[in-house]
Amino acid sequence: MADRPLHASGHEHTTATRPRTATPAAPPAPPASPVATAVGRQIGRTRNPWGVFLLNFITFGIYGLYWYYKVNAEVRDYDPEIRVDPIMSLLAITVGWVIIVPAIVSWVNTAGRIARAQRKAGSSHRCSGWGILLLSFAGVYYQSHLNKVWDMHGNPPAGTPVA
Repeated sequence: MADRPLHASGHEHTTATRPRTATPAAPPAPPASPVATAVGRQIGRTRNPWGVFLLNFITFGIYGLYWYYKVNAEVRDYDPEIRVDPIMSLLAITVGWVIIVPAIVSWVNTAGRIARAQRKAGSSHRCSGWGILLLSFAGVYYQSHLNKVWDMHGNPPAGTPVA
């Protein structure tokens, strides 16, 4: 028994106390992206357009404000060339509604940002600024077009970087 190596505790190694060595596993292959994209971009959240409408209705417009902020932040994070301050966009449709013009300009500009994101993703669909004419249904229209951007990347989870 003296031929067996001793464990650090001074006891002999047995199969029960012998340290096991694991074979290193190969790292998983990165998922294939359907569209080649630039570094530093992130996918936004895919939302049910009618869910946006219903949550806006149920929360008396509070969710609609949150949604509007998030949509502008998501297109900014998706394409760094899209310059938007989501807070200013939100202020334009809330405080700016008193004057009317800033709110309309903000909604039209948001449609333009979504259209730019669609173009960047390679989508043939284009969001139109005329969606503002839908008023309470503009969120449904805009969200359905934004979902098409995320669809071009295979709908990964929100915040997924695309390379």
